This record gives sequence, C-alpha cells and structure tokens, in this order.
Amino acid sequence: MESCRKAVKERILSDMLGSVVDSAGSGWKVLILDEFTTLVLSCTLRMSDILDCNVSVVEDLAKKREPLQQAAVYFIQPSPQSISRLLEDFGGLTGTSGLGKSIKQLYPSVHIFFSNKVPSEGLEKLKANPRLVKSLKTLKELNLEFLTVDSRTMVTDHPEAGRLLLGGAGDSSQSTMKKQLDAIVSRLATLFTSLKEFPVVRYKAAQPSQPGDPAGQAVRASLPQLLATRLWDRLSGLQRAGQLPNKETCDLLVLDRSYDAVAPFIHEWSYEAIAYDLLHIEGNVYRYEVESQGSGKAEPREALLGESDDLWVELRHMFIADVYTTLHDRFKDFQNKNKAVKAAGLGKGADSMSATSIRQLIIALPQYREVLGRLALHIQLSSELRTATNARGLTDVGELEQDIVLGEKKSKDVLAFLTEHQSQMDPSDKVRLLACYLATHPGKLDYTKRQQWQKTAGLTGEDMAALCEGLGRLGVRVMDSAMPSEGSKSFFGGKKKNAIRATRKKRGGEDEYALNRFQPLLHDIVVDMAAGRMSADEYPYVRAPSSESESESAKLVASARTARSGLNWARRNQDGAGGSASGASGRRLVVFIIGGATRGEMRVAHQLAQQLDRDVILGSTSVDVPNTFVDLLYSIAPMKGSS
Repeated sequence: MESCRKAVKERILSDMLGSVVDSAGSGWKVLILDEFTTLVLSCTLRMSDILDCNVSVVEDLAKKREPLQQAAVYFIQPSPQSISRLLEDFGGLTGTSGLGKSIKQLYPSVHIFFSNKVPSEGLEKLKANPRLVKSLKTLKELNLEFLTVDSRTMVTDHPEAGRLLLGGAGDSSQSTMKKQLDAIVSRLATLFTSLKEFPVVRYKAAQPSQPGDPAGQAVRASLPQLLATRLWDRLSGLQRAGQLPNKETCDLLVLDRSYDAVAPFIHEWSYEAIAYDLLHIEGNVYRYEVESQGSGKAEPREALLGESDDLWVELRHMFIADVYTTLHDRFKDFQNKNKAVKAAGLGKGADSMSATSIRQLIIALPQYREVLGRLALHIQLSSELRTATNARGLTDVGELEQDIVLGEKKSKDVLAFLTEHQSQMDPSDKVRLLACYLATHPGKLDYTKRQQWQKTAGLTGEDMAALCEGLGRLGVRVMDSAMPSEGSKSFFGGKKKNAIRATRKKRGGEDEYALNRFQPLLHDIVVDMAAGRMSADEYPYVRAPSSESESESAKLVASARTARSGLNWARRNQDGAGGSASGASGRRLVVFIIGGATRGEMRVAHQLAQQLDRDVILGSTSVDVPNTFVDLLYSIAPMKGSS
C-alpha cells in the first residue's frame, strides 16, 4: 500500500471534496487554499485529481478573487493569519465591512475544512461573523497537516528543528524548544488521523549524563521522550473523541538525529541520494541545460523527479554504477528491438547514447517521444553526476569513508589521505570525511591532535569547532577528556571496539562495490522493530501496549522473523524501488526522526517494506541533503574557533 500518499489522497478527495454535496453552481465547487495547504495538495495530487471532483478552479486565499456562484470549499490552516483572511471574504471580523456598497458576496455557500485543531479564539471569531454563519454549510477539522516526500516518507516541514532543538541551553532556548516540539506534535498527530491508526509509541532513551557533556545535553538527549510523550497525550485525546481506534493498531518509534550521526554526512551512492547531494535539486525539480538544435546555444530545462516517472522509481535506489549499466542496456535494447531505428540507421556510433543523440532520435521518431524523453533525462542526469564525482575526486573519498565506518581504516589512514589530497578537496568533503571518523571513533582527539588534524586538513578553527562542538551536540564524544568509561556503549550502541565492524555486515561470498557497503542504522532498527526484538531499556514505551494489542503483535513476530531469516543484511534490493508492499503481513511500522532524515534512510524504508513485507513509513521534521547537515554543525556549535 502506498501509505502516505494514498492516505492523503483519500483524505482530500473522499473525506473533504467528496463529502461536499451542494446544489449551488450545479454541483461545481471552487477550492480555496492557503500557503501551507497548497503544499499539502501539490506534493501529493495532480490538478486533474482535484478537477475530477467537480472543482472548477483552485484559488489562493491570500489573493483578491472574483465572485463565483459556486460552493466554496476552504481548506486552510487554523492560524490567525488564515482565519483573518477568511473573515475578510465575509466583511471582516464583524461581517459589516462593505455593507451598503453594493458589493457582491463572493460565494453563495461555504464549506470550511481546517488542516488541524482550531483554537477556541478562532472559533469565536467565526461565530461572530453573521455573513459567514449565514452561508456556512460545513465546518470540520480535517486533521491533515503534513507533507509527503514520496509514497513512504512524510515531513512535518520544520526545517529549523535541528538548530532550534539542538542549539540552545538557556531558559529562552527551553521556551523555544517547547514551542517547536508542540508544533511538530500538532502536525505529526495528523499523520495518524489520516492513517486512522493509534500507535504503540516508543522512543530512544536518553543516555546518562557524563563529565564533559556539552551544556544542556541532558535536555537534548531527552527530546525523543519529550516529543513521544506529548504526541501520545495528543493522540489519546483524539482517541477519546472517537477519531482513532480504541486499541493500538501500529508501532511508532521516535528517534532524534543523534541516533545515527554518520548517515547525514557520508557520501551515499544510490541514484537519488547522490543526485540530491551533488546537483542541489530544489524540491523535486531538476534544472539543466540542453543544446539548442538550431542555434547551438544552451537552453534551460526543468524536469520533475517524482513517482509519476516510472524510470525514476526503478532507478532511484540503485547504486550509481548499476544505474549507468541499466540506462546503457535499456537504450541498446530499444535500438535492437525497434525496426524504425534500424531502418533509419539512427542511434549508432560512439556517442549514440548521449542526451543530444537521443533528442535527435526523438525528432526522427516522435511516436517514441515519452520513452526516449525519460531516457534522455536520466542519461543527462547520470552524466552530470559522473562529471561532478570526477571533478571532486569523490570515488577515493567515498571508499575511505566506508572503510572508516566499517572499522577497516584508522586515524593514520585518514591523516595520510588528507596530507596527499587536502589541497584538491572541497572543504565540505573534508568536514564530512572527518565527521564520519569522529562519529564512529569516540574520544579520539585531544587538544594537540585537534590542532594537528586542523592543520593537516587545511581547515579553520571555526571548521574544527563545528566538527567538535557541533558533533558534541549530536551526542558524539569527540575529545578524549570525555571518553566513556570502560564497558560503556559507543555511538553504535555496542562495546566500542567491536561495534563498528559488527554493525555494517558484508555480503556473504558476493562481489561488492567498495562504495556500496554502507547501510544507515535505520535498517537494523526497523528489522528489530519488525521482529519484536527491541530492548525496552534502550527504546522504552510511553505507555505499555494493552494486553490485547501485545498478543496480536506477538502473533506477527513469527512471520517477521521468517521474512528476516532469508535477509542478507548488506544486500541492496534493486527491485524495491516501487512505492508499495502489497499484501503487507504485519502491523504498520512508523519511525519518526527529529532533526532531519536523509535520502539514504528513505531508501531503507522502501527496501525494508519489500523485504519484510511490512508497511514502513519514515517521518521526520524535514528531509535534508548532506550540506544542510554540515551547515547545522556550524549553527549549533557553541564556540567559534579562529582562523
């Protein structure tokens, strides 16, 4: 099932637009959206989906609109700004503005759907407007206030959560933290109302405070518990109101970004992850240039990288080398099977698979425009990726990063690499390489070594402050003055020396790409979650599940274990790109990460949904690219070094 997007579609098309029965305008409706609800719809629906529900036009709440003799459907946030703008459509706060001036009412009837719970003061303002009350036919809380990134990934759209929640330690920061958590909870709760699920809620437990912890670390470490508790309270209220099931129906785990401090910084080599990393794609819009057929000048183009593109869905989680091979084979297969190509002698020569050559094929064979157009797009994109990786020497950097997190290379190897290559390396690649090392080798630096690493890497004092103090606020013990005591756990959760190797398992007896060994820790967590093996000490319940729910969950563990028994943990499931796990055999699994998720973690959600035959949803405050996480280190580091 296509969890997130399917739920949003049903909520909008059936529960909202489909529920409006109004004779005004012969059944036609005008849909009015504010800024945020426009995002909610646009990231999930096509305009044709909306128009098929007898919507004649979609309007912007913030803009002046012409009167229409059709039923108006408002889907807006219950924010003071949106409520105020709604009231302006009906004469302002008192409904008297414009009276006696022969101004026509905008719409004969009104149906209002709020994206979230309406504050009592907002309701009072609506009641106080007689013109609105007279026209009002529907007033509902739709409880839909999150964005879908793909069919298995949702965000609450709080891109500043990492900075706001990890950056402060004072009283003012505590107030900011509370407001941010409440805002996240408010939107995350609407995921479960949309899914019609009541979750068993668990969270990553805070580690005990130790000497050398940054100021405010105890509060930061408790973020998963604080959010999980607030969310459970909110969902319990919705359950009592009859909006959610009476018993637990799915499983939710709340983490924060410190649970895996490697995934945000390591260079990922799956197609989607590396494309968003190196090409700076905005939203899902890829901008590129093509050579004009006539003038030979570069022309700007745009393409959407989304699940409406079957080729993108097929390729997005593949290792990049396999993408190159697949595109080559797909083009050759098209050439060999197409008689028109053979007859015309098209697509031959050493440069036959270039994007330019394929565009020439499209002109010659317009009947294959769609197929060849998609192929040309991904050949263009993959070629640009090849150029970018070569220009920055990322193959060598990437291999070293993976050796580091697998425990196969040590600090001397990192220093030797930096000594040889630092002058050619992009500064952000240096920071990311060192972040991978420091996050997996806690307590390895003292002041002298810190200075040595800074000089060898050609970094500034500010860069090292971001690495050391910024990673410290992500729960990483960087300096040896804060070394954990003997027997305590490292970043990976096991005994420090062996944990690094044990967490990243190799493919049994298979050839493997040196750049394709890394797996985010989310993989292991979800596998354990599905098999019912999660430690109650490391991942406590907010409220222990009811005996009925626990019994039902236990019945599913056997099937989950069976699914995992045939699982090669390091294997990349290339055919798991589709957004569905049809006939899922167990309860839905939801993982929410405070502080931003990665494209690699999105891949894990898709692949495990296929491998475990479970419906897996990844949620976060945002989905971010590695450079955004690097910027986060600089923004939360409490000390700035000198250059």
